[in-house]
Amino acid sequence: MVTFHQFFRIFIVVLFTLSITSPLLAVKTATWTQQNHQNLSSGTLESVVISSKGEVMLTHKLKKIVDETEELYIWCLAEDSLGNIYAGTGNKGKIYKVTPDGQFSLFYNSPEVSILSLAIDTQNNIYAGTAPSGLVYKIPAGGNTPKTILNADENYVWSLTFDKSGNLYAATGTNGKLYKITPNEKVDIFFDSDETNLTSLLFHNDNIYAGSDGKGTIFRIDMNGSVSVIHQTGQKEVRTLVAGANGNVFAGTVTTQPPQPGQDKPRRPSGPPTPDGRPPEQKKSFIYRITSDNVVSRLWMSPDPLVLSMIIDEEHLVVGTGDSGKVYQVDMNGDFVSLAKCEAGQIIAIHKARSGKLILATGNTGKIFELADEYEATGTLLSVPHDTKSVSQWGKIHWEGSSPEGTTITLATRSGNTDKPDNTWSGWSEELSIPEGSQIASPPARFLQWRSTLSTSVATLVPILKKVRVASVHFNITPDINNLKINIGPPPKERQNNNKQNSVQNHKIRSATWKAIDRNGDKLLFNIYYKEINEKNWKLIKEELTSPNYTWDSTSMPNGRYELKVEATDKLSNIANEAISIEKISAPFDIDNTQPVLAEVKSNLTENNILQISCVVTDELSPINSASYKIDSAEHWQAMFSEDGILDSHKEVLFLETKNREGEEHTITIMVTDASGNRSVTRGRF
Repeated sequence: MVTFHQFFRIFIVVLFTLSITSPLLAVKTATWTQQNHQNLSSGTLESVVISSKGEVMLTHKLKKIVDETEELYIWCLAEDSLGNIYAGTGNKGKIYKVTPDGQFSLFYNSPEVSILSLAIDTQNNIYAGTAPSGLVYKIPAGGNTPKTILNADENYVWSLTFDKSGNLYAATGTNGKLYKITPNEKVDIFFDSDETNLTSLLFHNDNIYAGSDGKGTIFRIDMNGSVSVIHQTGQKEVRTLVAGANGNVFAGTVTTQPPQPGQDKPRRPSGPPTPDGRPPEQKKSFIYRITSDNVVSRLWMSPDPLVLSMIIDEEHLVVGTGDSGKVYQVDMNGDFVSLAKCEAGQIIAIHKARSGKLILATGNTGKIFELADEYEATGTLLSVPHDTKSVSQWGKIHWEGSSPEGTTITLATRSGNTDKPDNTWSGWSEELSIPEGSQIASPPARFLQWRSTLSTSVATLVPILKKVRVASVHFNITPDINNLKINIGPPPKERQNNNKQNSVQNHKIRSATWKAIDRNGDKLLFNIYYKEINEKNWKLIKEELTSPNYTWDSTSMPNGRYELKVEATDKLSNIANEAISIEKISAPFDIDNTQPVLAEVKSNLTENNILQISCVVTDELSPINSASYKIDSAEHWQAMFSEDGILDSHKEVLFLETKNREGEEHTITIMVTDASGNRSVTRGRF
């Protein structure tokens, strides 16, 4: 037996279905297209990435090599000739070893807080730069007792590199010096900069390139110690330097403070305005290209605040960033794609192993990953909800891209009437697989959202989604008319300066103005009707106006009280049986083309030699609303008032007191105007 509640639910569903089976639909089709990096990346990504060209693809797999080191940061990576990878860490100052078969072990536990830099010579001796004592350890290949080969007045050894003769160079802070350590362990200051820290090093084409912290300067020092400034970036720090093809050098810079070793004195974060009122630092990071001719150009601006690490992989840069843990591939034109996203926030070091594998070291927390050649098996891109502004019927969804054999792209949709999807939205439709166009099955609503699912059964192949297009058509909504006003004179926007000629002419003109809104964006036409207040039938004045105003000569109408009707229709934008019209009737208004009647002007001289002038004025249809006078040939009109002090009636007694003029005879001219703009003038003598 069907209960009342079950019957009521069935009734509501049937009623709703009947209400949409024959909808009034606007003729014009609306199209929602998403096809570039900016609009596609506004959605929610899961195991997919979007290139700067707007290509959606699956991410590379990240394989954990070392999950837990009990360290906050892994600062650096280096590899010996046997394929063993060493990782320097903080804030416990340890060096870990990862063998080619993935065995992980503690190699050296230093008394320092951080191992900031590592380098390995041809004999597999390991060199480690530390903080906060600014030491360089030499650790024999077998892991025997380390030897301190640099102990200068420094706090940090930020970077280490060898030249082709086996000399080791150490970039230090906080005195900004570059040390040279020969194979015989002789130490010299090779370059003493004016910067606080030298943070990055590169040996390239018989030159040492050094990047600084402070002014973000890139130095070049030849083997004789001659120094030149290649470029001053204006950023806070040159974080990383790598060599590319054709003699190019690439420099990664940061504007804000990157991660620091455990005992580094914290710096004021960016954000609030500075004391002198300057705006806060903007979090931006860049990569610069330096050609063999020392021409410097900006290659790339990172979407993430920090460029922390960088290597060359074939003809691309692989860049590690913070604080979202993304790895980017950047080509030589500055186009980029995010390859993967680490669960740790900062990718501090990247190393390309002898095996060809890309190894990533992270901070927050310290872990080691391998960036695999294989792609994730599936991923999704969830679009932002699209607002059509009113309830719409959905057409087809099309998409463009490529799907190599073994890969697929499907799309599903859902709809609702709230700006954020909730439990009132429809469920997801079935997966659609025809890119040339599949009918959207989601019910009519104001908002629509699509979800694209990319899948591959071949780990080295990916589908690519480039463009999604959705067609829809609004339900036709009744237009709105409001603020219908009847004005004396032209519409306010057309009025000129109120000179005499215009003032005389304007009272004969009536204008109607209104505001019309169509939420579908349809083009509206207006028909204008009028009738006397006691008549039944409307008379057409003008049809198919395109502007929301109409002006006419009131002298063509007999005196009386009238109403005006404006009819708006959207028939230009809709087929005949789906067009909608709406009417609006004005408040009653008077047409009065009869002038006020002025009686004889009377004068009286009092005992105090005060002249009193009076005149009766009447108007059958409109109240008197202004009066003025001139005596003799006066240049300006002066206001004249009624005996009761207010001009607001159909009959008024105008009254004036003034000093008596000398001479035999004078003339007074009186001008009155009624509320309909009709004017009369009379004269009197005294």
